[in-house]
Amino acid sequence: MMKIPRRFRDVEQASYALIGFIPYLLALYLMISLDITITPSILGVAAVALMAHLVGFSVIRKFGQQLKRVCDSTSKALSSKLRTSIETKEDTPDELNDIVNSFNVMLLESQRSARNFQEMTTKMMLYSRDIEKYQKKLREEGLSRHRLSRYVGQDLVNKIINSNEDTPLQNKRQMATILFADIRSFTAISEHLEPVVLISMLNEYFDAMVNIIFKHYGVLDKFVGDELMATFGMLDSVDNGPINSLKAAIEMQQSMDALMANFKKKGFPVFEIGVGINCGDVVMGNLGSKNRMDYTVIGDTVNVAARLEQMAKGRSIIVGEEVHARCGHLITMRAKGDIKVKNRGQPVKCYQVMV
Repeated sequence: MMKIPRRFRDVEQASYALIGFIPYLLALYLMISLDITITPSILGVAAVALMAHLVGFSVIRKFGQQLKRVCDSTSKALSSKLRTSIETKEDTPDELNDIVNSFNVMLLESQRSARNFQEMTTKMMLYSRDIEKYQKKLREEGLSRHRLSRYVGQDLVNKIINSNEDTPLQNKRQMATILFADIRSFTAISEHLEPVVLISMLNEYFDAMVNIIFKHYGVLDKFVGDELMATFGMLDSVDNGPINSLKAAIEMQQSMDALMANFKKKGFPVFEIGVGINCGDVVMGNLGSKNRMDYTVIGDTVNVAARLEQMAKGRSIIVGEEVHARCGHLITMRAKGDIKVKNRGQPVKCYQVMV
């Protein structure tokens, strides 16, 4: 409760005392000092003064009661949870009515501000939930990108992540360039190594090779033991597949010197790799079951590339006729002769890249 009414009562009582006694004391003083005789006229004036005093007392008291009622009403309105507007009686003076109306306007604005604040608080809570949901989605997407990037290049990761389809990589027939790389004499090397050492050595070797493949817009298809298979022409232009695969193969062979020097320091065995590349029509598709899909390429072009890799000696790159036709003017190659491929009637012309 507000303390204004109590202070007002104190002032009101003091005012009544002054109004009631000062005029009479003044009149008594004058009568004594001037030695005035009390006459009927003086008594009449005194009676009129007394009536005026009583009327003034009544008016002031009534105004004080109205002001106290306004103070009590405003205090109750402020302390109430409903914050309802206050109403005045018809006999309330205009000045008090103005005060009450101003108070009601302030109360209404306060209620509107409280509602706006509550709405803003609710919206902020909803926004915070959405932000938390988006942050979780971004964390999951980042984790998915990291996992995918261990198998395919970042360009293909973006293509898969941003696709709204269940199978973003559609089954189709198209021109592609296939690269196979294999460690020479791997069986003999693996027989003398502990499994932990063997896996560590292969992981370091594959990490270096795959990074080179990704660098030249290749897609890692699979690992088969110590052999890796990559496809070019899926991310970049199909026509750039042959030259990109050759750049990757040359860099892979050139990087082997530094890699083997590092292996030697670690006590790992050193080795060489052979690379085979072929270009032609392939069938790209999602093979497997509904729970585990493997996006790969199949066809005669793939079989020929695998055969070229088998005949490639250590530190050499053997390519097919189509790769030579498209890149022979850019990279020096020499004819290697014809090779027979299983289940293929015509022999395949092959060429060795001079690196």
